[in-house]
Amino acid sequence: MSSVDDALLRIGVDTGGTFTDLILMGPHQLLHHKLPSTPDDPSRAVLQGIHELLKTFGGAETQDVAVVHGSTVATNAILEGKGARAAFVTTAGFEDTLLLARQHRPALYALEVSPGQSPLGRDACYGVPQRHRFDGTCLISLRDEDIEELIEWLKEGAFDSVAISFLHSYAAPEHELRVAERIRAELPSLHITLSHELLPEFREYERASTCVLNALVAPKMNQYIRQLEESLGGGALWIMGSGGGSLPPRQVMKEPVRTVLSGPAGGIHGAKKMALLAGCERFISFDMGGTSTDVSLCEGEIARTTESEIAGMPLRIPMLDIHTVGAGGGSLAWLDAGGALRVGPQSAGARPGPACYGHQKAPFQATVTDAHVFLGHIQSDLRLGGHMQLHPEAAKQAITELASQAGLSPEALAVGILRIAGAKMTRAIQRISVQKGHDPRTFSLLPFGGAGGLHACQLAEELGMKHVIVPQYPGLLSAFGMLLSAPMYDVSRSLLLTVESENGVFPALPSLPEVQALYDALCEEIHAVWRRDGLALEDLQLRSSFELRYAGQSYEINIPYEEGVDVAAAFEDKHLQLYGYTTQKPLQIVTLRVQGVGRAYSCQLPSLEARKEGALSNSFGVCSVYNGERWEDWPTIERGQLCAEDRVVGPLLIREYSSTTVVREGWDMKVDQVGNIHLSRAGGSEA
Repeated sequence: MSSVDDALLRIGVDTGGTFTDLILMGPHQLLHHKLPSTPDDPSRAVLQGIHELLKTFGGAETQDVAVVHGSTVATNAILEGKGARAAFVTTAGFEDTLLLARQHRPALYALEVSPGQSPLGRDACYGVPQRHRFDGTCLISLRDEDIEELIEWLKEGAFDSVAISFLHSYAAPEHELRVAERIRAELPSLHITLSHELLPEFREYERASTCVLNALVAPKMNQYIRQLEESLGGGALWIMGSGGGSLPPRQVMKEPVRTVLSGPAGGIHGAKKMALLAGCERFISFDMGGTSTDVSLCEGEIARTTESEIAGMPLRIPMLDIHTVGAGGGSLAWLDAGGALRVGPQSAGARPGPACYGHQKAPFQATVTDAHVFLGHIQSDLRLGGHMQLHPEAAKQAITELASQAGLSPEALAVGILRIAGAKMTRAIQRISVQKGHDPRTFSLLPFGGAGGLHACQLAEELGMKHVIVPQYPGLLSAFGMLLSAPMYDVSRSLLLTVESENGVFPALPSLPEVQALYDALCEEIHAVWRRDGLALEDLQLRSSFELRYAGQSYEINIPYEEGVDVAAAFEDKHLQLYGYTTQKPLQIVTLRVQGVGRAYSCQLPSLEARKEGALSNSFGVCSVYNGERWEDWPTIERGQLCAEDRVVGPLLIREYSSTTVVREGWDMKVDQVGNIHLSRAGGSEA
C-alpha cells in the first residue's frame, strides 16, 4: 500500500444513505462531486464518482491518488441484521452473556420488560472449559481435547467468523491465542476476533458484545475493502475511523467495528475546520443527510467517548461522541393507528427516494424533502447534486394524499412534517448539551449535510441559540473533513490498580512503576503499527489518559494526561464538578489509554473578495414560499454570487450545489472572508 504522503491528489469520499459525496484536493485546486448512492453495492457509486472526478480534473490515474473513505458497510450490516454467520466462543458457563446483558430496564415503569435481543442465536454460542482470575492467574487450564471439540463444532456450524472472548483475557491472553492458533490451522478461511486484541479491558459483557459486533461485519467489510483496493489499482486507500482518524485497510479488515461512525466522524472534522476559520471554538454540529441526523458538541476539542451503543448492543471502541436520530431528508411521513402524524425513522433512502426524485410509484409516500419542495424551500428548478431533476408535482401529490388522510390542508401537513422532524433534532441536541450540563444558548449552531441549512434557523430558535454558521460546502462537509483527517491508532489496557493516599495526598500516578511499564508497552505497540504502515515516526504524537474511580465505585471518569498535570487532583476536580463531592477513599486506576496521531493534512480555502461594484440586490431572484401562515414572495440568491462582507436581512433563500439555506424572518445574514455564512438573530449577538 502506498502512503498518503506519496500521492499528488487526495480524494475524500463519504457514502451516505442517499448521496455519495466526493471532494478532490490538488496542489492548487479543490473539486467536488455528488452522485446517488448505490445501497446494493456502495463501491459502485464510490468508484464511479472517483473516475468522474479524475476525468474532470484532467485524466489523472487512480494510482496517483490517496482516497480517504467514510464507509457505511459495517454500520448498515449491523443495523439491518445482515452480518455474517458468526460464532461466539467464551468461557464455559458464560454462554448467555450476550442475552443476560446488564439487565438495565429500558422502560422504568413497564410491568413486563422484554429481555434484550442477542444478534446471535443460542446455537451460535459455545463455552470452553477454561478460566483465569482477574489478576491473570489460571484457575482452570485449557485442554487440547476441548479445543478439538470446539473446532468440530465450528465445522458443523459452517460459520464465516468467530469472536473469542474468554473471561479476564485482558490479563491473561494465552488461552485465546492457543485457540486462535488451532482454528487458523484447521479453518484458515474463518475470520477470528480476539477480545484481548480488540478490547483488552474488563467488563465481560461489553467486551463480548464489541467482539461479536466485529465478527458480524468482518467478512462483508473484508470483501468490500479488497474490491476497492483492486479497483484503485495501487492508489493509497484509508478508511475514516469512528475515533476521528483514518485507518489503513489491513486494520479495518481486522477490526471493522472501528468504522461504525465513519461518515459522521469526517463531518465533525470538517465542521471544526470551518468553525475555526469562522473564529468559533464552541459549537454544536448538526449534520442532516438523507436518512439520519448526527449531532455533536465541541468545546475547544471534539468530545470523545468509549460508551456507545448500536442496535441495542454496547460498543466500547473509542469514538467521537455523536448522537444520531432517524430524521433526514428522506424520512417518511405517516399516520399511526390513532391518526397522529409521525416522521421516520423509516426512510425512502436513495431508491426510490423522496417522491420529488421521480422514482416512486403511486401511491406516493411523502418525506421531509417533499415537504420542503411543496413549501417552496427547495425550488423546482434546482438540480440536486448538480444533476438530479426535481419533480415538484410528485411531491405535491404525496403531500396532498397524506393531508387528505389526516384531515388537514396540504400546507398544514407539510408544516407539521417539518415541525415533527425539528422536534426530534431538538431533542438530539438537548441530549448532547443540556443533559450533559451544557447550555446550548452559549454555543453556535453549525449545520451541514444536504438538509442542514433548511432547518438551522428553526432549530436555533427552539433552542434559544442566537448564532448559526453555515459552512462552505455544507452538503459535502463530511467528505471535506476526511481529507483533513490524520492517521490514528488507539490502544488501551485495564490495570485495576488501587492507590492509597498519604495524609490525603496521592502519589504522581504516571510515575508509578506499574503505570510506567504499561505506558511503555502501549507506546511500543503504537510504534510497531506506525512502522508497519510506513508512517513517519517524526509525525507521531502520543496522547494518554487515565480512567479513574474511587475504590468501590462501579464506573470511572476519563482524565486526559499532559506533562505536569496532577492526574489525581484533576480526577477529584472532575468528580466534584459532576457529582458535587469528593471522598477520602483510595483511587483505582482502571484503564490506561494511549492514542497515536499522525500529521493532519491542511487545506487552504481561497479568500472571498469584497463586492467592488453593483448592489447585492441586483443578484436577487424571487420565489414563492409558505411562511407557516401564508404564501409570500421571498428573495433568493445563488451562494456563488455572495461576496465577503455581504449582509442581508431575512427572509431569504440561499441556493447552492449541495444544499439550500433558509434564512427566516428575524435573522440577519453576513458572509465572512472564506465564504462562511453567519446568521444572527435580529437584535442578538453571536456566541
